[in-house]
Amino acid sequence: MTVFTQLPRPRTHVVERVPLHKTGLFRLSTVRRVLALLLLMVLAVGILGPTSAFADEPQTGAGTMTDTITDPQNLLGSDVGSVKDAIKETAEQTGVSVRLLYLPHFYEGVKPETWASRVLESMKPAHDTVMLAVASQDGKLVVAVSSNSRAWLKDQSSVDQLSQAALEPVTKGRNPDWVGSAKAMMTQVETLNQNQRHHRIMIIALSATAVVLVILAVVVVIWWRRSSRAGAHHRKSRAPKKEPKPIETVSELSDNTQKEAAS
Repeated sequence: MTVFTQLPRPRTHVVERVPLHKTGLFRLSTVRRVLALLLLMVLAVGILGPTSAFADEPQTGAGTMTDTITDPQNLLGSDVGSVKDAIKETAEQTGVSVRLLYLPHFYEGVKPETWASRVLESMKPAHDTVMLAVASQDGKLVVAVSSNSRAWLKDQSSVDQLSQAALEPVTKGRNPDWVGSAKAMMTQVETLNQNQRHHRIMIIALSATAVVLVILAVVVVIWWRRSSRAGAHHRKSRAPKKEPKPIETVSELSDNTQKEAAS
């Protein structure tokens, strides 16, 4: 699709062929029929922004379609409210916006990480946006970070940690914990943010310590020089003064000369 051309490539991490358990909510044949329409709806949300059909409150009936959550399979179920609260809290605590995208399948013929990156950028996301995209029927999970994010967030190590945090609740039990997966990723966002703050504080503290040490060194050098000068002046003032040799007058020189001649 043309919307995918010449878009930035944010950081992504994809976990493929994960043994995600089937939810049984959609049959494969039905999913294939609605996939194309669903993808257009997702892109419309990103490009045009939320409309009356995608209000802040989830729609009644199966699934949730909001500006932050796309869940037509209703994987989040009745816990969608708590997930929305977690998204809001994460934004308030860290400044990171979170988007959740749950689909039966990703777009065929495109790598999941490429597809997720293009979808995220087509939404024209705010700074520091993280998107968790899941293809429940394919067993694939992708974490994408917008290209306009801070360096610590879009670092590949951070993306990998976010992906791993989202993956564990999905695979460790008999049934995938979709709610736990989303919240675990957001918890990891907060952890990364705290680590970044501590790192920044440590750098500031080290820089301040270095400045103080430099100032102390300058003060010591100045004090030492002044002390050295004062000591030298004091020693000089206490040294015994030599009596000047008396100057002989012309008459005295003449008498002395005559005495020396007579002798």
